[in-house]
Amino acid sequence: MALEHPYNPDQAIGVVRLAGRALCASAANRRAWGDGLHHVLDGTTGRPVQTAVATWALAETAVLADALATALFFVPGAQLQESFDFSWLTVYSDGSAGYSEEFEGTLFT
Repeated sequence: MALEHPYNPDQAIGVVRLAGRALCASAANRRAWGDGLHHVLDGTTGRPVQTAVATWALAETAVLADALATALFFVPGAQLQESFDFSWLTVYSDGSAGYSEEFEGTLFT
């Protein structure tokens, strides 16, 4: 399965094999309603999150993967792994990416 580029929906930044796990993603380019305005809001400021722009989570269930994909906008993946069994990828607004050691995907360079 291709991982959609967070700024260009016609381009992939990598691929991932599902292998019996659920994959969920969240991105700032989805459900956007203006320049820099999107659906993932920081409850402390009321403004859209500006650091992470796209996240992916692989977990045993789609419910857990969906919740974790959103949580990755606010909490570092390594910290979430202390409580949940999943792998993850986060792409940041500066173009860098963070991911778990066991992330099943491959990022293109």
